[in-house]
Amino acid sequence: MKKYIALCMLFYFSTIILLNAQGQAFSRADSLRGTLNDWRSCYNVNAYELDLEFKTLVGLKQKGGMKTVYPMQGSVEFQVTNTAAYTRLQFDLFAHWQIDSILWQGQHLSFEREFNAVYLDFPQLQAAGDRNAFRVYYQGNPIIAKRAPWDGGFVFTTDEDSSPWIGLACEGFGASSWWPCKDHLSDEPDSVLLRFTIPESGLWAVGNGKFIDRYTKDGKETFVWKVSNPINTYNVTVNIGDYFWLTDQYKNSAGEWQQLDYFVLSYQLEKAIKHFEQVPPMLACFERIFGPYAFREDGYKLVETPYWGMEHQSAVAYGNNYKNNKEGFDFIIIHESGHEWWGNSVSVADHADMWIHEGFTTYSETLYLECLGDTAKASKYLQKQRQSILNKQPMVGPHDVNFTDNDNDIYYKGAWLLHSMRHSLNDDARFYQIMTDCYQHFFKRVTHTAEMVDFWCAAMGEDYRAAWMHYLFAAHLPALEWRIETLEGEEVVYSYRYADVLPGFSLPLLLSDGQRIQPSTEWQSFRSPSFMALWEELPDRYLLDVRQIRE
Repeated sequence: MKKYIALCMLFYFSTIILLNAQGQAFSRADSLRGTLNDWRSCYNVNAYELDLEFKTLVGLKQKGGMKTVYPMQGSVEFQVTNTAAYTRLQFDLFAHWQIDSILWQGQHLSFEREFNAVYLDFPQLQAAGDRNAFRVYYQGNPIIAKRAPWDGGFVFTTDEDSSPWIGLACEGFGASSWWPCKDHLSDEPDSVLLRFTIPESGLWAVGNGKFIDRYTKDGKETFVWKVSNPINTYNVTVNIGDYFWLTDQYKNSAGEWQQLDYFVLSYQLEKAIKHFEQVPPMLACFERIFGPYAFREDGYKLVETPYWGMEHQSAVAYGNNYKNNKEGFDFIIIHESGHEWWGNSVSVADHADMWIHEGFTTYSETLYLECLGDTAKASKYLQKQRQSILNKQPMVGPHDVNFTDNDNDIYYKGAWLLHSMRHSLNDDARFYQIMTDCYQHFFKRVTHTAEMVDFWCAAMGEDYRAAWMHYLFAAHLPALEWRIETLEGEEVVYSYRYADVLPGFSLPLLLSDGQRIQPSTEWQSFRSPSFMALWEELPDRYLLDVRQIRE
């Protein structure tokens, strides 16, 4: 057993070295963001209160007229529990924001900045186990995204009626790009109170969670939203536009009527009413396959945005212009809502493990089609996704450095990893039960790759561990080699083996003639009346590099 663990660790570290050898460098700033050092691990955030005022919705020209800016000012109260004694802690805020002051118990605290990290000093020791609270006042101009949601920042534009339309996406880029927070995936606050103030205009400012209040004062409108569940900081969002608030009803898996909220541009109302009819059956499928929607207290919202989409918890960003794909569903609605289960309820502690968010969610698209009863369409859909697998780098990246240079494989290869395990089990009822149990086990929790693999190996059997490790930590696919040994009458004698795999790799395969084989790295043989098609059909069910060896 010790030898096996050593081999796995050697394999793991060799892939990390390979990643860095591919030209990816990490700076001191990356470490400050990605690592839980003593100044970050000494406290956990219980709640944030975010107040943010948009001074303008249309932009102001800076001197010389070369650049348009969108000034903002705001404050954030941190409510924390101390996990260790400290006099200094670190939070995060991009360096281009000006911090005006930080107040604690009526006192102004001193602070230092290093890149996007802020070190806050307290006048006396803060004891482990105590509660603490402080408020950060800041102002500046937000970063404008060039190509949201693939890069981070705000989008300031206008809709077809020339009304201001504002959106935000910051996954990977960082929540600290626009508000002070502990910007690490491991620390999700239990609640967030959001107050967004805009110039009085008749527009809506929509945030996560439940709508609490809307009031006008001194020519400004403030919108208050409350999140009552743990939430990842990059999921906190704001959307501003000429929205119509459309509602629907959905009977959830508990038999309760749940309100669904859609904030759509006013002239899109007729389209939205028809197009969003696919939401209730989608929610029913996901609740049936995985388990209950985790954020019933906060509701479920789709909010129309000036970019494609994002999985903002309880306020899913929708910007797909009311289009269904060839399979008959709106990819953005299904995928980004799938993240409410995988990514928002089941979350990861490090960007290096983002395959958990994206792989499970991408496979949920196929499971959704199966849930609707079209298994043939689901199979074709999955095969189309396979064409986008790159096999250029491992799905799991380096930890503690804010690694965000993931490629398509965390989506499509992640989905095919689950699909391969499903077919290797050769028991759909068991597979679906493991999926449900997995969701329930990690419900509203932060996890990581090792813990997820441990869960699946306990459910499937330890023999599968090396296969999980290969798919996650190797860039290349495991190879299945086969050859024809002899032709004996109407039967063919085949030999087969695994190659280029982690020691101990085990993935039983079901052939199209009904035979179940257990390849290893040693040649084995069997007889079959079938010719070649046995191997040609394997890629429909397993993520393998199937090679015929001719000698």
